[in-house]
Amino acid sequence: MVVAKTEPNQFIAFLESSQDLEIAREAFKSVNLKNVEIIQGGVKEAITLFSQRTSPRYLIVDVSKSDLPVSDLSRLSEVCEPGVIVLAVGERNDVGLYRDLMRLGIFEYVVSPLFPEILTRAIKSMIFGEEKTKSGQSKTGKVISFVGSRGGVGTTFLSTNFAAILSKEKARRSVVLDLDLQFGTVPLYFDLKPSYGLRDVLENPDRIDNVFIERLLTPVNDRLFIIGSEEPLDEVMKYKTEGLEVLISYLAKQFHYVIIDVPHYSNAITRSVLGSSHILVLVTDSSLGGLRDSGRLISLFGGEGTGRRVIVVMNKMGNYVKNEVKVTDFEQALNHKINHVIDFDNFNPLDCINNAKTLVNQESALSGSIRKIVDDVIGARPMSDSKNIITNFLKMLKLK
Repeated sequence: MVVAKTEPNQFIAFLESSQDLEIAREAFKSVNLKNVEIIQGGVKEAITLFSQRTSPRYLIVDVSKSDLPVSDLSRLSEVCEPGVIVLAVGERNDVGLYRDLMRLGIFEYVVSPLFPEILTRAIKSMIFGEEKTKSGQSKTGKVISFVGSRGGVGTTFLSTNFAAILSKEKARRSVVLDLDLQFGTVPLYFDLKPSYGLRDVLENPDRIDNVFIERLLTPVNDRLFIIGSEEPLDEVMKYKTEGLEVLISYLAKQFHYVIIDVPHYSNAITRSVLGSSHILVLVTDSSLGGLRDSGRLISLFGGEGTGRRVIVVMNKMGNYVKNEVKVTDFEQALNHKINHVIDFDNFNPLDCINNAKTLVNQESALSGSIRKIVDDVIGARPMSDSKNIITNFLKMLKLK
């Protein structure tokens, strides 16, 4: 008999009925799985649990009591680790529902009440791939590149605080990768020591595996990690684009968001990063130089479309007072909307940097501006917009 090699509680099942719970126990026993957790409940209980703790590698979730199973499972995917393999259980024997769940990336859908043979076969397939593999459909995290049009526009400050708010206030598992191996400051922003294995990983991509990645990750909290380095200034970096591509691929399987702080220069590495990014957060000031290089970076990123987007952030607005390019003129010349404007703040950024603080749970104009960028990236609609939609809908129905 083959014994599954799983870590503690790497398989958790949420099932509503007592009968299905007993069937699951039999199935796990027949596959000789250890360290399995079985919980009476369904998709809503799973969402609540994994909003507070790390999800397992394998998951069985009952949607029998869900009115909107596709929507609920989509919400579950937002709090679970990317790459988690999910088997859904439900009472509806519906081809349309099955297709919707497959498009969502669910591994398989099994109708309740469960049968030992069917569930055992599905579990074996999930772990060992004996009969079916859907690795191509497994969900991976979004890659977001923060790039400054000029040096000193606040790119690293925004990327680190974006990640801090995203992980702590939105409960998204995130990692910040600092690609400036010699002058990078991401670890300083969190008062953490750099991890010196990044250069080795990038120069020797064949050595990259999950164990190596785990050693690279420096935790900020239970949902936020960083990877940064501080290589000697008298040495030439010789890492390859292949190493970076493999590293990003591994990280995207473990995190909801891979946030890359891109150095302010153009070479094969930066071009490779932009090519693999889903979102480019382009940080600029209101200068003519910022305008010129913003256009060049957008051109380098390539066209926007399905799965690819540019978010332009004009930072430190009002810093120069005179001779700033107006937002409307900037947009017209750039031929792109300025998505977010952040006013100049002469206190909070330096306070955060010097004291290793972030803007998490802070109420200020600056933290509010960064929260809007977070909401923009994850697709959350501001409360005011939601109220306007409801109001307009009620007007259409003539209920107001």
